[in-house]
Amino acid sequence: MTDQQTDAAEALHLTERIAAPRETVFDFLVEPEMMLRWMGTEVDLEPEPGGKFWLNATGTDIASGTYVKVDRPNCVVFTWGWEGSSEVPPGSSTVSIMLTTDGDDTIVDLFHAGLPGGSNDEHSKGWTYFLGRLVIVSTGGEIDASDPLPA
Repeated sequence: MTDQQTDAAEALHLTERIAAPRETVFDFLVEPEMMLRWMGTEVDLEPEPGGKFWLNATGTDIASGTYVKVDRPNCVVFTWGWEGSSEVPPGSSTVSIMLTTDGDDTIVDLFHAGLPGGSNDEHSKGWTYFLGRLVIVSTGGEIDASDPLPA
């Protein structure tokens, strides 16, 4: 189950437990063909500091930024924003995904910092949806790629 918290800096924090090794989960965060199994319709990823992060999340909504940190299999940090958005433009916020081993499981902590007031709810819905899909594919399941984002 996903747990949402907001700290004093208004950073979104979601936590998910996945019954898979963190090396497997990590690959779903940085390997383009694996990311497409749970998130987006197109990706262009260069998972190294300064490398490109580009994701067509829904077929029409494009998020872009750059990788800040890639520490296999512990964490991935990248900037994030929506192309064409004045509220959250490309690279204006930061997503940090930390992976921690807990027995045979992986704890995923996702932090999304730098979001303007009022956009946490929308981003929380999106990240909750996509993290649920990450759980399914990381544990060997399949997802209908045409499954739309919740309204």
